[in-house]
Amino acid sequence: MKILLFTLLMFIVIPVSRGESTDYVKEILETKKIIDSKHSAESRKLQKLIKNAETVDPDDFSQEFKKLNFKIYGLVAKILQKIDSPVPETNKNRQIFLSLRENLSQLEYKESNVEKVYDLIQNHFKNLEEKIFKGHWRLFIDYVSWQNKAVLTDSGSEYDLIITNKGICPGINYARENKNFSFSVDACFMLASGEVKALDPTALTYSQSNVHAVGLKGSLGIGHFVSSTKSEIGLKIPVIFVSQLLQDPPNSGATISEGSEFIPMAGIYSRWPLGKFFVQTEFSKFLSQDHILWALGAGYGF
Repeated sequence: MKILLFTLLMFIVIPVSRGESTDYVKEILETKKIIDSKHSAESRKLQKLIKNAETVDPDDFSQEFKKLNFKIYGLVAKILQKIDSPVPETNKNRQIFLSLRENLSQLEYKESNVEKVYDLIQNHFKNLEEKIFKGHWRLFIDYVSWQNKAVLTDSGSEYDLIITNKGICPGINYARENKNFSFSVDACFMLASGEVKALDPTALTYSQSNVHAVGLKGSLGIGHFVSSTKSEIGLKIPVIFVSQLLQDPPNSGATISEGSEFIPMAGIYSRWPLGKFFVQTEFSKFLSQDHILWALGAGYGF
């Protein structure tokens, strides 16, 4: 009998720690004693009809028997509500709950209330499931552009130079996500070239082109999903380490001091999924300079 199975499993499966949950179990046992003493025949009859897939006539069962089953159903629901980690619908505790729901459905007793309780429990476990963080890997390639500074020194005078770099950055991303939030780390290998010119062309005539740059870019990010398709907007803390060799002007005695190779930044990003594919953007400001990095890319998630 399902009621008997339920009672045995109550102590084996459902975690009962203390306080209110223990009170629910005691009340369930007391209610079952009443069923066993006064309604055992009805209980056996109901289980036999359900097992044999025969039609159940609710009028063949007493109101008190229906009421007692509904009481146990509600108490089991209260215990399930106290479970604070997700379990699948195949879990024995939830199977017991579903069996009691089936009993009450066959008895046609307070059907709207039975379904409200059922929906409440289903939503409870759905919410628990949605809070869990799960890991995801992504491969991507970004088109990146950023500026850096350098200084040209000539006869004791210093002139600011600006380097505008453009290139690609293929990489990998790992994220821990739940329904609402994402925490991620990514890294990519930068391949770029830059155009160098004087920040103030009226003070200095100087330029270089196709100045190769290689480096690494790593980022930490925290994002929030803003749609049911998991479109994402968030904050990012990127760091780039880039090597770029500028040539001193020939036969002039002037020298060029390059900007920092290690550049920390802070910025924002977005990611827009298209099935398993996605597009992403990033805008980050250098912490030590008045320049920005922006990126536009695409990738594939696993």
